[in-house]
Amino acid sequence: MGRSCPLLGVAVYLDCLDCDDKPCRNKPKKYKQVVVGIDQSYNNTGISISADGKLLRVRSKRLDKLKTNSDKRRALRETLDGLLRSVAPKAESIVCIIERIRLRSQGFLNIDYIKSIGALNSVIVDICHEHCVQVFSVDTRCWKSQVIGTSKPLANEYGVPDEKWPTVRWLLKQGWEESLLIPIEGRKTKGTFVRDGQKYMYNNDAADSAGMAMFWFLGDHDKLQEEK
Repeated sequence: MGRSCPLLGVAVYLDCLDCDDKPCRNKPKKYKQVVVGIDQSYNNTGISISADGKLLRVRSKRLDKLKTNSDKRRALRETLDGLLRSVAPKAESIVCIIERIRLRSQGFLNIDYIKSIGALNSVIVDICHEHCVQVFSVDTRCWKSQVIGTSKPLANEYGVPDEKWPTVRWLLKQGWEESLLIPIEGRKTKGTFVRDGQKYMYNNDAADSAGMAMFWFLGDHDKLQEEK
């Protein structure tokens, strides 16, 4: 069984027996288990990384300025490909966790939403499989309950949507404010707050991806569903 070499980009056996260039053969990996958590969206896709039970990165990929959904999927693919290439040499194992598609929202079946997010998920699954990374999905309420401690909305003074605030607050308590804080220019007021004369908003997409990145270490694996 082969996979793509993170250094050479060519298919090799897992034990590198048919690889003439062996710079990584005896090099110990920095991490045993790396998890990429993705909160998929055509506006701002959260992408966070955890390793061996600890968050390493909380970020997002802004896509709202691109014109078409095709452009957005291409940009996300390039970002994820680069991320996996950089992480692969450091990890013994990598998995990716995404949010499971909601078939019904407020009692309604939203076909357009299902189709568009399904296409985005296909890009994520395809690029992960190119790097031999398994992709799992998890229900929103499940990861929030098991990682954050609650899936219930919570009011706040920062303009964060109530359903997003518990996850943002969870990360703020861990010292991740710098990764969540987005300076806002212009007249936008919804979802913003002012601190020292500067307008900000919290990046709840990045926050959600961090929660999913930690599910592997804090949640019940039986609640995961492999995406192929």
